[in-house]
Amino acid sequence: MGISNGTHHVIRFSSGEIWYFSFSPNRGIMVQQLDRNSTWKQSYELISNAQEDFSVSIDNQDRLHLICFSKKGELQYLLYNDTGWSKQVLSVYKPTRYTIRYPVVIPIKNRIHILFAIGKAFNTGYWSLQHYYWDETSWHSTEITKVTAGYRLSPFYVDMSDKHIHLVYRGLTTNRYQIFYSRYHLDHGIWSTPENVTYDSIDCNMPSILIRDDLLHLAWTSLSKNDLVVKYKNRTVRSLGKMDWSPEIQLNNPGSTATLPRLIWLEEKIWCIWYQNDTLYCSSSEDRGLKWSTPAELQTRYGTSFQYIHYSTNHPRDKRLFQLQWILGNVEETLSLPLVESYMDLPEYIPNAPATDWHEDIIRPSIDQTDDSPKAESVDNHVDVKETSAIEPPAPTEKNRTVPNVRAALESRTMPGVPGAHQSLENILLNEFERQEEFNYSLITKLDEHSRIGSSVLEDSRQIITLLKENKEMLQALKKDMEQVKQDTRQLKARGLLRRLFHNGY
Repeated sequence: MGISNGTHHVIRFSSGEIWYFSFSPNRGIMVQQLDRNSTWKQSYELISNAQEDFSVSIDNQDRLHLICFSKKGELQYLLYNDTGWSKQVLSVYKPTRYTIRYPVVIPIKNRIHILFAIGKAFNTGYWSLQHYYWDETSWHSTEITKVTAGYRLSPFYVDMSDKHIHLVYRGLTTNRYQIFYSRYHLDHGIWSTPENVTYDSIDCNMPSILIRDDLLHLAWTSLSKNDLVVKYKNRTVRSLGKMDWSPEIQLNNPGSTATLPRLIWLEEKIWCIWYQNDTLYCSSSEDRGLKWSTPAELQTRYGTSFQYIHYSTNHPRDKRLFQLQWILGNVEETLSLPLVESYMDLPEYIPNAPATDWHEDIIRPSIDQTDDSPKAESVDNHVDVKETSAIEPPAPTEKNRTVPNVRAALESRTMPGVPGAHQSLENILLNEFERQEEFNYSLITKLDEHSRIGSSVLEDSRQIITLLKENKEMLQALKKDMEQVKQDTRQLKARGLLRRLFHNGY
């Protein structure tokens, strides 16, 4: 059976209610809810004109944030709260000229961060990672970095710590695919210079990231002798420079080709789950990634059928017992997530059970349903869709991020819980030191990269010098041999041997 195509987004509210978002080629973005028998209710269309890539996340106030790209080229942001859905068009990119892939929406407090990759429609392998963000007053945008990724761009992954958004992605460098890392300081609005964190002589792919207990855990796959191996390393979130990464550890056994390693936290352990030989395997660490258990087959409810699932939860029990973003599971009839499902306190799953003791919800209308299209009747209230005014779309290639004056920003900040009160000089200085520290971090990563390039150039120069010396010695030996040949020729000529050979017929 294997892994099915497409991504699947599962949302759980603080009440325990679960919604499932998926994409249908004929109907667009679809929504289903998990009923009392732990089976999915009938699906309804949310956005019929959407393209396949989209992202959904829940914030700490039970609001849903969705980002997608329409067939008309609109980058659409949707917000769901108690009153229904509202929609805003952030930018318009002509689909005939541009392609947008892997949008990600990250709600943090009252701010919203949106990341996506954009490239030319007839792509030659060059992409730009873009960052849109809402600062509670207006939208801004900036380019994070440019990525050389070949014809097929791989997904990028993010996780959050107290002060940063952490980003990992696959990029091409010196004819090899490697894993790169960058982070964004939430208070100061600075992206660090991306750094190569694998430095492998073979291709690397499929990164997975998990932030837990002030550690950044990273797993990925490397291609070695036609075999995909799972590797792992970590670093402290507060560390500076590439030298702070731990040594690499291989998690799977040699000869067992593995794909899609995903990291989760459960029962005070770090777990890595990957797909291998039509089933799932896992390994765990109890000491923050220093040592890992022997890989073992993971028994699942659905055998060899898996979907790639993004799970976003606001449920207190979930947040207390486990932490995950992406996982291989199943959403065909019910929700099945390996390892964590027994901790989710879901209703008992009864396959094909008739729903006789509760009322099925009426199918809700699509967000972009026109007045001429048939409307579903509702016994109570339907989804209230509010169209907000669209912002002026920035050019796809320009950087129009607003850069505030640091002094004015520091002076205008107020102390939490004290409206209008200015921060103390101590807090202002601490914030300024933090900003300078983040700038230094970005500078250090850039210098590390330059140092690596310089070391590589120096090593190449040394090899060239060695070859030149060898060539010089060979030329000197050849010159000496030629001098000896010339000397022997003169001696033969002096003896008249050559003349006798040619004129006497010898």
